[in-house]
Amino acid sequence: MTEPVRLARQTRVASCQDILAIGPLLVHRDDDLLDIVRRSARQPATRTIGVIDDDGRVVGIIRVLRLTESIVARVSPEAVMVGIKDAVEVGRFGHAVEDRIAGDIMEPPATISPEATVSEAFREMHKHQVTGLYVVDAAGRPTGYVDLLELAIRLADALDEERRSNSDRASNGGGAASGGGASDQAPTAPGSLGGDATAEGP
Repeated sequence: MTEPVRLARQTRVASCQDILAIGPLLVHRDDDLLDIVRRSARQPATRTIGVIDDDGRVVGIIRVLRLTESIVARVSPEAVMVGIKDAVEVGRFGHAVEDRIAGDIMEPPATISPEATVSEAFREMHKHQVTGLYVVDAAGRPTGYVDLLELAIRLADALDEERRSNSDRASNGGGAASGGGASDQAPTAPGSLGGDATAEGP
């Protein structure tokens, strides 16, 4: 692993969360889903909605896909039923039709410390299958939001730096190999043209 990539993996989340300026979208457990979907439409870059309690702590998340499913199921249930194959999905569809408030569709919180590394944030996103995490303080209150693309951009920058570094080394190495001074020339045999030896008389 090269130094740029190693450093990128250890970059703190706090250094990445403002790359794209994607802010948190926070709601309460009792907020109406119709209001939430309108708020989400005004802030489409935030694809993971945070649910907070009365003390401002993150207690859950809502995926935008799950939110839109709940709205569509109330108007066009046949669209949501497409692809349903087992009892679990049938049960999820039944709940979607009845969903009315944030608490009905929220999932366990997906959060990260601002001191966590990029690698740790990727692991949390993969664990929760989300594209964004809420950055929280020690009390669980949100201080920001980090998106998957912000982490990817940080690593892409490191890979670009690595590629430039490798290219520079290759260029420098090629120049040294192709260039040759007088010391690299083969010695001239004594008595030959251009040699130092002089002809001796009989």
